[in-house]
Amino acid sequence: MESFEFVHRETVRFRDVDVMGHVNNAVFLTYIESARVAFLLHLGAATGLENLGIIVARIEIDFRAPLSFGEEVDVGVRATRFGTKSFDLEYELRAGSRVVAQATSVCVGYDYGSGETVPIPDAWRERLAA
Repeated sequence: MESFEFVHRETVRFRDVDVMGHVNNAVFLTYIESARVAFLLHLGAATGLENLGIIVARIEIDFRAPLSFGEEVDVGVRATRFGTKSFDLEYELRAGSRVVAQATSVCVGYDYGSGETVPIPDAWRERLAA
C-alpha cells in the first residue's frame, strides 16, 4: 500500500460471505464504494454526501484471491486520469500481504437537479491531483 496515500479499511462481515465461504464478488463493489466516498470526503472534494455530485460510469475489477469472514481489507485509492467531465480512480484491495483485487472506476461530474453531466469543479481537480 506504499504507493497509495489514502487507505480505507473494511472488515469482512458475516453477510459478505457466500455459501462457498468467501466474499461474494458483488460485495467488492461495496468495499470500493465505501473507499471512494471516504477518499473524496477526506480530500474535501465534497463536504458531505449532498455535495457528492458524481456518478460512476464504469467500473472494472480484477479478482486476485479470496477473502474470508473476519479478515481486514485495506483499500488503497488514488486518482489517475482527469478529463473535462470525468476522472479515474484506481484501487488496490489487500488482506495482509495478499492482493485480493484491483479495480478502476470512471467517475463523471453530475448535476442531479438537471440530470446532466457537468465539468469537474476546479477545486476537486486540484485536491484529487495533489
